[in-house]
Amino acid sequence: MPAAVRIGIIPAGDSEARKAAATATKFVRERFPDTPLRSDLGPPPPDVAVVIGPDRHLLRVLRETPRETAVLAVGRSFHSEVSPNGMTDALERLLHGEHWIEDRLRLSVQIEEKSLAPAFNEIALTANRGGGFLRYSLEVDGERVWRDGGDGVVIATPTGSTGYGLSAGGPIVMESAEAIVIVPIASAEAQRPLVLSRNSIVRIGEIESRLGRDLVIDGQDRIRLRAKNFLVQASNQPARLVRFGKARYLRVFGKLRSKHGIPELPAGIPPSARFVYHILRDQAPLTERQLIAESGLPERTARNALAHLEASGLITKSRSLRDAREVLFSVSS
Repeated sequence: MPAAVRIGIIPAGDSEARKAAATATKFVRERFPDTPLRSDLGPPPPDVAVVIGPDRHLLRVLRETPRETAVLAVGRSFHSEVSPNGMTDALERLLHGEHWIEDRLRLSVQIEEKSLAPAFNEIALTANRGGGFLRYSLEVDGERVWRDGGDGVVIATPTGSTGYGLSAGGPIVMESAEAIVIVPIASAEAQRPLVLSRNSIVRIGEIESRLGRDLVIDGQDRIRLRAKNFLVQASNQPARLVRFGKARYLRVFGKLRSKHGIPELPAGIPPSARFVYHILRDQAPLTERQLIAESGLPERTARNALAHLEASGLITKSRSLRDAREVLFSVSS
């Protein structure tokens, strides 16, 4: 990599991320003193942003990252390319040009005349309060596909297909695919997931719910939806991710399967419960409220998942030492 390439180091606010950022800064200054360093996204924007922290931090930074900036994700979460322990080796390879850039499809959302920041994982339509039932229609390229009711619908990228979309019963789509995934949540009409071309224009319309409805973007931003329809299509601004090695298609299975020490779960466990189990495996103990926020699942879906896991003996409950009114969920040992 030429010495003039600009590097931005963007840590999350926790102590581990800040410590890793200090290590990265020291390493680059000592080993590559001609490399311009900054701690923000510009202007002028960095050519590579080293984003250190959990996935929720990565998702926030991606929304603000300029089109020309590639991102190296450092952390212990699902989307991380390298762990903090492997960060300096990754920087060495990066600054010697031993990497490649992968473009990832993102989704743009338009509500009436307003466009939202691109979604990296998914857009979910849910009732405003847990347990609410809503109805909606799905149109693709102007053609009505179905009228359905249930807990809502997820429109996911291939990257997001292994998160909320998978938990709602959708397919695993390879991260490098050029597709849009539609997954009904608890469909009243037994509608099945759809995989569409990236060129498709999706319209969710005729939305009805007694309790109001929300759009949840990447499991983080919850937007009260007052309009009765919205449009989703592939964004013209893909996310640009720094990658090492040759693996492209099977990376996702290495993170989903048991090589990370996650045991096989019983066949009867529903997808949402599997999703919740994996979150607890990585981040427990969590309260129900924390789990709902972390997963992005509707309250009813998350509670049903916890009930399945508890009935199967896969998780345990305990009282918080800080607040006896709070119940903490953990994976059974």
